[in-house]
Amino acid sequence: MEKSRAKVTSEDIADGEDKYRLFASMAFMIVVIIVGVPMWWKTTEVYRVSLPSADIMSLSDKPIEIGTKIAIYTFEKSRGELLVKELTEAYANNELWRPQFVQIAPFEKALQTKTPAGLENILLKTAEIKAGDFVFIEWPKLQEEVLLTSERSALIRSDTSSTRIKQVINLLILQTHRMQQILNANHREAVKTEAPQTEYDVVVSILNPRPDIMNAKWNVRMAVETYIAPFLKEVSQISNYTLTTQWKYQLPFEADLKQVRDASKLGRHYALGEADLPHIITSIEKNLGVGITAKPAINLVVYITPCDIAPVHIYNRQNKQATRQKVDSFISPKWGGIIIANPPAEACYNYNTAQQPVKFYVNTNDVMQIMLYQLQKLLDINVEFNIDGVKTVALEQIAPRRWEYEAYIRRSVVMHIATASNTLQSLIKLLDNISYIVINDDVGDSINDAYKKLILAKQALAAGNLLAASDYARTAFVASEHAFFDASLLAQLYFPDEQKYAIYIPLFLPIMVPVITSFTMIRKLLSKLRNAKKQKVA
Repeated sequence: MEKSRAKVTSEDIADGEDKYRLFASMAFMIVVIIVGVPMWWKTTEVYRVSLPSADIMSLSDKPIEIGTKIAIYTFEKSRGELLVKELTEAYANNELWRPQFVQIAPFEKALQTKTPAGLENILLKTAEIKAGDFVFIEWPKLQEEVLLTSERSALIRSDTSSTRIKQVINLLILQTHRMQQILNANHREAVKTEAPQTEYDVVVSILNPRPDIMNAKWNVRMAVETYIAPFLKEVSQISNYTLTTQWKYQLPFEADLKQVRDASKLGRHYALGEADLPHIITSIEKNLGVGITAKPAINLVVYITPCDIAPVHIYNRQNKQATRQKVDSFISPKWGGIIIANPPAEACYNYNTAQQPVKFYVNTNDVMQIMLYQLQKLLDINVEFNIDGVKTVALEQIAPRRWEYEAYIRRSVVMHIATASNTLQSLIKLLDNISYIVINDDVGDSINDAYKKLILAKQALAAGNLLAASDYARTAFVASEHAFFDASLLAQLYFPDEQKYAIYIPLFLPIMVPVITSFTMIRKLLSKLRNAKKQKVA
């Protein structure tokens, strides 16, 4: 009886130990599988903000549309109606351009105006011609077929045809050929155009290579504040400009100058060949100190020619002198322009005779007029054309012609929209293909903001709201560039999933072996407990 009781007691103890082992194994498995694995998965996953990928990839599905209002004023109502009808039909099937041609009916105040300038002033105010719009004004006594003013207007003769007006609209006002180049999908045929940046450094540098003999006098700060600063203020819709000036000494031109005999008082001048111009930029660029900021720089250089090689004149590839407005200058696209300020022949004649330092004053008006022209060309605002019967009035102001500048704004809007769209689509493709790139909140906000502003820019451009479209497109361009070049995108670029598994598997494999073996032990313990229960029942 006592042996049987002892036997039962030892079996009960064994059963209790098996239960503890079962519970311990199950607890271990629960901690590893239910707690450990999800925690590892969560802590090692790549944080990626949700993005409107499908919407961004479909940005190119809806082409850009450009709306604008073009008004026609004629003294005869029937002629104005005919011009509006013909021009409307000419643009009826155009997918890019949506110009709205409207007629301004003759009214008493306009009919009584005696001068074209007075008529232009009245019509610009009464017809609500806003930024991006244009008006053609009939003036019977005009010599040219079309005379473009400095405002958003052009004068036309009574016999100017709709075909001529369309030619002016396409080539000068809308600049349709340049828009097609920007939007051309075939990159081999398209002209590579860089979108305007939001900030530029404009650096005016005066180079005096021989200060020992050339005592040049020039208040360059006053000249810049009088000419360049007001101009940049007028063209600040697209970009912001930081204007600085500096003097540099002992920086000679490293070029092959050839002496040419002439009939001047000095009896000679020096020829600077067009092929040597790039070498000059290379020789002085490293000493200008314009690479200390991240902003792109526009260099405007004035070179004070020493009397021992003065005057220097630029010769083109046809070996002809290329002096413009009595000043020699040249432009290097995307870099800047150089103006050669030759001292007066009388001053250099005295130097050659007495070998004394030369004191002379730089002609501010001549130099700054050329500098303003260079700046317009570098910013791609100036429009040069040669159309029979079409002329522009002489520019008598520092600011560019309004229709030229607004054509530049329109091109910039399209470039910003196209560039931002391409940037976002390229970024989305990259992020979709490489799943382990981090997309933090900052990058996600930039992408979402750029996408929303692109939609608004397209809508504003189609509605003819040029300045609003410019603001939206500029914001979209900045946001897309910020997202694309954000440093956080590279945080795990060189830590792919394969490398992650290669690191974590050696760590987790020793832990998972007991987990796997625990399944076998649990199965045996459960089977043993079941059998013991059956024996007790029996």
